[in-house]
Amino acid sequence: MSPGNARIEAEPENSRVPTLLWLAWRFLPPLDRRDRRVLGCVALACAYLAVPLTIGLAADHVPGVTLLSLLCLSAPALPLWWWSAVPLGARRRETALALRQARINTRSAAATSISRQLAYPALGAIIGTVLILGLHRPLAHALPRHAPLETALRHSEGHWLSAAAIAVVVLVALTAALSSERSAELYARFRRFTARLDRREAAPQPQ
Repeated sequence: MSPGNARIEAEPENSRVPTLLWLAWRFLPPLDRRDRRVLGCVALACAYLAVPLTIGLAADHVPGVTLLSLLCLSAPALPLWWWSAVPLGARRRETALALRQARINTRSAAATSISRQLAYPALGAIIGTVLILGLHRPLAHALPRHAPLETALRHSEGHWLSAAAIAVVVLVALTAALSSERSAELYARFRRFTARLDRREAAPQPQ
């Protein structure tokens, strides 16, 4: 192929970049009430989880009891996180399919459709890290002496900015993993298992 022909074929692809960026921006807002609920829950869960994760990453050393308390503190947000990440991934795959049907190549479609999957977890994680960055000193003074979280906060001086950045990246990456097709299959199996348990408990017992 001559350089002239290669340049002609490359030009349409290059000219699509502004259009793809515009589409990625247009896909960010929620489309309906269900979308708003899912995206809000993703951001809320990541904001909540960013607090214990940032505390744990910022500490110089984390005793076992402190690590356990951080895990217990994270537990309430984990079901909400998984529940909201699964439809987030399904929406991303639907968007990528629609873009491919519009004759956008697979790589560009995947890059464009991932805007929500990056933006909403990142937004929630940034809010959570900003809150703990601003409140960790008052929180450390308010907690009882030698409490697990007080110990972690006391040993976290000077590491907050790097811990906050790592926490945002980790939460975005884990949200992407939870929104994968494999995670959706596991979630569906878990729902069927719990439904069977509910039916078994609701079945009338023989007298």
